[in-house]
This record gives sequence, C-alpha cells and structure tokens, in this order.
Amino acid sequence: MNAAPCRADSAMTSCFAQVDCNNFYAACERVFNPALAGRPVVVLSNNDGCVVSRSAEAKRLGVPMGAPYFTLQGQLERQGVAVFSSNYALYGDLSNRAMRLLAGYARAQEVYSIDECFLDLSGEAEPLRLARRLRDALMQGLGLPACVGLGPSKTLAKLANHLAKQEAALEGVLDLGSLDVTALLQRLEPVAVEEVWGIGRRLGERLRLAGIGNARQLAETERDWLQRRFGLVTARIADELRGVSCLALESLLEPRRSVMSTRSFGRKVTALAELQEAAAMHASRVAERLRRQGSLAHFLRVGIRSGAPGWARGGDASETVALLPPSNDSRVLARAAQQAVARLWQRGVRYHKAGVMAFELVDAGQVQADLFAGDPLDAKSARLMQAMDAINQRMGRGTVRLLAEGTKQPWRMKQDHLSPCYTTRWDDIPVVKAN
Repeated sequence: MNAAPCRADSAMTSCFAQVDCNNFYAACERVFNPALAGRPVVVLSNNDGCVVSRSAEAKRLGVPMGAPYFTLQGQLERQGVAVFSSNYALYGDLSNRAMRLLAGYARAQEVYSIDECFLDLSGEAEPLRLARRLRDALMQGLGLPACVGLGPSKTLAKLANHLAKQEAALEGVLDLGSLDVTALLQRLEPVAVEEVWGIGRRLGERLRLAGIGNARQLAETERDWLQRRFGLVTARIADELRGVSCLALESLLEPRRSVMSTRSFGRKVTALAELQEAAAMHASRVAERLRRQGSLAHFLRVGIRSGAPGWARGGDASETVALLPPSNDSRVLARAAQQAVARLWQRGVRYHKAGVMAFELVDAGQVQADLFAGDPLDAKSARLMQAMDAINQRMGRGTVRLLAEGTKQPWRMKQDHLSPCYTTRWDDIPVVKAN
C-alpha cells in the first residue's frame, strides 16, 4: 500500500460552510423562556420515552443520551434539570426560519437535516468573517447557538464543524480551507476514522484492519488501492479529505418516493373507534405532505402494532389499499385507512401503535385520467384542500381537521412536559406587558 500526500489543486478554490445548531431541541426550548438560561435542559422522545437532546449544562451533569426517562426522573429532579416533551411544531418552525436566514448569505444551500445545512461560499473574499456573521445572525435573530465549519469540500467542512464544537478556543468557527497541507494533516491526525463523515463503525472496522485508523491515514492512502479494496465511495471520501471536492450541493430535493406518518399511542388502545381515529389522523398528515410536494398516491399501506409478539395475540398487522384514482385528498385517504383498520382490528388485542404510508407516488401535474376510475384532479376537492392547508398554515396545525380524527383523542402520544407552540399557535403566542 503506497502513501500519497494531500493534493492542493484547483478544487481548493471552492468553499463550503457547514452550519449546525448546537443541541437544537434544547436550544429551541430556551428561545422563548429566558428563565432556562444557564439551567440544564433535556428533551424527551415520543411518549416521553428517552432523552434525545441535552443542553451543554445537562451534558456536564453526565445525563446520558438515549437513556429512558423513567430511570432518570429522580436524578433530574434532584439536579434541577428542566424536562420537556418533544415539541415538533416549535422545532420545525424555528428550523425553517433558520434555514431561510442562512440561505440569504450564500450562493446555494443544501438543507441536510432539521438543524444543519451546507452553504456554498465559493468566491467569498473573507469566508471566515462571513462564517462568524452567520453564527451571530442565528443567535441575534433567532436565539439559536451554532457552530460553522469551513472547507474546500463538504467532508472537510463537516469535520471542521465537529472540531469547532470540541475546542472552546475556536469560538464555534473553524476554517480548514485556510490551512496548508502540513497543518491540515496535523488537524486530521487526531480524528478517528469512524468520525469521518460517511465512514461509520462497520467501514471503520474494516479500514482499521487495513492499518487506517485516523482521518490523516485515510487522506494519505493511495486512491486506486482504496477504490479496489473499499469501493469508489471510500476513495471519494479520501479525496474530500485532501481538499478535492467530489460532492456537490443538493439544493433541489428529490420528491419523496413514499410518505409516512406513524406514532405510538400514549396508552394501550383496544377500541376500534379509537384506532380508526388514529388511522384517520395519520392519513390526513400523509395527505398534507403529498399536497406539499405536489404528489398523488396510488397505494396506501395501513399498519397497527400490538406489542411484543405472542403478547395478547400480538404482533404487526398491515394491509395495502389501492387508491383509484390516485389521490392526495385527506378525506379519501382517511376513509381508506379507517376501512383497512376495521378489517385488521381484533377484539381483545391491546394496540400501541398505528401508521399510514403512501407509495407509488406520481406528479399531480402529470397524472393521466383513468377511463374507469375517473379523473384524479377534482377541482372542487383541490380548492377545499387548499383552503384547509392555508388555514392550518396560518393558524396552526389541527385548527381545521377531519371529524374522523376525533375531538378528544385520548390515545394521543404522551407529552406531559410539552412547552407552548410559541410560533405556530395563536393561543400560545407570548404576551409582553409594559407598565
């Protein structure tokens, strides 16, 4: 195996920024609650199950990620930790605001997840100064702390962000593109190969068996040998570590090939009517997402789960329903889901989860009418769904919903520590009073 030094070629003129909000869910809870400043905060998963987000203060207390809440409840109370249920409406809205804010500073943007994105800053005379402006803008405009990594490739930008989070002296910003080859290799050497974006544990184990244990060794490994032994993707990751940009920004997201909505119940459900309400709610969520991306669904898969196999005649039960013609109408999908649940339901079984998935999606603007099934583009239905979406977007999700979804919904996901939906529900908008 021959070693090859990092190459500094024309690709080094490109500049990517990777912006990642720190402890995003916990940070969102602090935006409208100043009393949480400096106090440890944790956010729980669905049904208040496990810890999924921790503030820096909670991390210093040793609160473990992914630990079940019931095993930590006493400890968190003694330590004065603020505990919150996941508030997806709040997190989603603040994420959208953050991504719109960041997009205004760059030539192109790739939204990578709810709390991070890549930006193309190529051609910027002072990318490091701009990176600091991005960080300040997020904090001043939205109250969200973030780190920014810069590099001539997306992999180096991601790695720079990782290092910026670890080293307080960097003040949340690191530019690996400004380093010469020797300094870059020194930065790469302490980074375990598994921590390189795209490697992971399994591939990392194989690389270690070949004598490649850190990011520097991967960058210095001869490319052709890497490709023969580990494949083209690994060879390109090594190129990216050398500063050769192989991964372009994916600024236009491909429409999803399937859309799913699923949740566990807050308690066990045995009544058919409650299962049908849950199925209708999930079907409505799926229909809303289909309309958002301009798709119609040919098929709907409806599933219910009753816990561990063998428990009360338990296990999974599902059914696929054909939609003729294809549709994104909430009423059509909810009716199909409820009919499927009625066929799947068994008396005496205690169910704990339901879900709906739409697949075989087609572009609503290109779908053809069916001679026997009829025209899928019903103008009256489309206007009704548009009005429903517009009201819910303005007044908050669920302001207008199908009666089939139920009114009280006693089966809903457990959220005993839910904070207000400050930005998406009129009743929860903070009120400021001045004397």
